[in-house]
Amino acid sequence: MAQEQTPAQVAKTATTQSNATLDGLILLGTFGSNAAPRAMVRTSKGETVTLKIGDRIGRNPIVAIEDGRLAYAKGGAMQWLRQPVN
Repeated sequence: MAQEQTPAQVAKTATTQSNATLDGLILLGTFGSNAAPRAMVRTSKGETVTLKIGDRIGRNPIVAIEDGRLAYAKGGAMQWLRQPVN
């Protein structure tokens, strides 16, 4: 079965531009309970991974996951990664 082309107006309405750059780590979303939060990120290699507190981004441990943001320890300081906004 052939797939039909999406009408231009439908594509325009359904598509939003993001301010995210695609050359680094991007937080796609956070989910789970307060007791077991998770974060989904896109790596600079284009892979999508799910992380939990204690996992690592490179050598940097994930220390917190909150609604729409993830914190990791780097050089003795906490760095926050936030979801891109439109």
